Order: sequence, then C-alpha cells, then structure tokens
Amino acid sequence: MNLKTVGLILLLYVFLEVTADFVIQPLITKIFNEPADYSSFKFIEGDTPNYLKYLIFMWISAAFGEELLFRAFVFSQLKKIIGEQKIVIVLLSTVLFSLPHLYQGTAGLVITFLFGIFFGLIYLKFKNIWINIIVHGLIDTVFLTLSYYGLLSFYS
Repeated sequence: MNLKTVGLILLLYVFLEVTADFVIQPLITKIFNEPADYSSFKFIEGDTPNYLKYLIFMWISAAFGEELLFRAFVFSQLKKIIGEQKIVIVLLSTVLFSLPHLYQGTAGLVITFLFGIFFGLIYLKFKNIWINIIVHGLIDTVFLTLSYYGLLSFYS
C-alpha cells in the first residue's frame, strides 16, 4: 500500500467519521425522534478483556467480513445478474448490509444504510476492498472505544 492510498484512506475515514457523527447521526435522531439503539454494546464499558475481544472480532467480522461480503462478493454477483447498473448494485448491496443492523432500531438502520451507501460508492470509485476494510474498521474502532469509555451518549 503506497502513501497516496494511506492518505486517501485517512481522508475518507475523517470525512465519514465527522459527517456521520456531527451531521448524519444528529439529523437521523431528530427525524425519527429517537437515537440509534446501541445498548447491546453497553457490556463493553470498562471491561478491557471484552473490549479487546470485540475489537478483534469487529475487525474480522465487520471490517473484513462485511466488506468482503457486501461489497466485493455482492457487487460481483449483482454485476453478473443485472450488468453495469452501478447505482442499483450499490443500493441493493446497501439494503443487504443494513438489514442485519435492525437491532439498532429504525434510526440505527437508517444510519447503517447511509454508511452502506458511502461504503458502496467508495468501492465503486476505487475498486480496492482494502480501502473499505480499513475505513470501516477505523469507524467501528472509534465506536467500540466510545462504548468502552461509556460515551455512547455522544451519538444521542
């Protein structure tokens, strides 16, 4: 990975993190009159072994797993089925990506859907799954770290 790609990853990460935390989350919370339900992550608070375990699990399942499944694999399969309809591919893969996040409530589902759109557009533009994996992992690392420190109210 060259320095230009590292810079791109950092730029995309900062853009998504700032946009999500200070624009998207507050807007969705206001629209649905409820914050996303992140209570299932409360058990990590102050528990270093659980935090480290879930940090590793998150990198494997969410960063690697979700990006390989919902971007690399689903994109290639949908392309075989519907051809070069790139926006349709992004939207369908995003729906599939967001549905497993239903446990976060309506607001969490919509927020995840919007993240899925961003991740899909990033993959569509750069065709480099590593960019998606690292950006996704960094975003989820911040989330888990806020969970660990009991700061999930930041998202409310």
